[in-house]
Amino acid sequence: MIHLVDGRGSRSGLDGPAHGTGPPGCSGHGEDLDVLCSAPLLDGLDPKDVAALLPAFRFATIDLDGELLTQGESGGPQMFIVLDGRFALTRRHRGRRAVTAVLGPGDCVGELGVFDPGRDTSTLRALTAARVAVLCGQDLLEWATTRPHAAARLLHVLARRLHRTDAAVFDLAVLDVQGRVANALLDFATRFGQPHRSTVQVAHGLTQVQLAQLVRAFRERVNKALADFASRSWLRQERHSVVLTDPARLSQWAPTAAEPELQRPWLTAGLTRSRRINLPKVTAADGGGLDSEEAAVAHYCGRSASPASRTF
Repeated sequence: MIHLVDGRGSRSGLDGPAHGTGPPGCSGHGEDLDVLCSAPLLDGLDPKDVAALLPAFRFATIDLDGELLTQGESGGPQMFIVLDGRFALTRRHRGRRAVTAVLGPGDCVGELGVFDPGRDTSTLRALTAARVAVLCGQDLLEWATTRPHAAARLLHVLARRLHRTDAAVFDLAVLDVQGRVANALLDFATRFGQPHRSTVQVAHGLTQVQLAQLVRAFRERVNKALADFASRSWLRQERHSVVLTDPARLSQWAPTAAEPELQRPWLTAGLTRSRRINLPKVTAADGGGLDSEEAAVAHYCGRSASPASRTF
């Protein structure tokens, strides 16, 4: 069930009453507006540009398992910004469905459809009860075409989407299952983790099958990787969540976790509470043909660095 704050727009399924308060001309809870204004599209813009767009937003609440987008359907170009809760972005092919991304507060979806209208290419399903801000594509285009700084920010949002896609392809090409699992968990921690003392609670809301789909691996391989990390006291598994007990060490298994464009504040926080790992010097011969950084990681983690031993 999806409940919309006001009656603007015509997307199928967005109907029903809801309640909210906000600045003049903009419905929504104060906390929702804080998240909205800190989203990449609006963060740092001139207050006048932000104020010009806020009245165009609608605010909706989505129940658990509610679908905001449905693959193959067309409800008109609109952009959604997640304010609270989690969503799974999935795609279906020949009867099989796979999770391709997990969205949390501040993440947006639908912006590509504003510039390339058509049927929805993915399904967006709520993993928890959630709230979103909804913006009509026409309102977004009119706002951006009259404000150069706003247009530049919109291009920045699209560029970030491309960077993240490139990073996902790179991870799939060069990282083994353990590396991809570590990267996914660290990405979750960065975007919606809850720090507590020296640990980070990551309530990703995924089943084991969904997590395996996300990292493009068999469920048994993913479970083995999680069990291995747990045996090293790097994390603790809970239902639909994990607790990262040593994110700094976990990051050593995921070299791409330190990329500047994918900033991970929890890693910095972790390194202030535990010593930085000095990776041992491993020669190319010791690394079995791998580059020195990857060989060092394999050596530190106590496993063979031979390419034949790597699980993809």
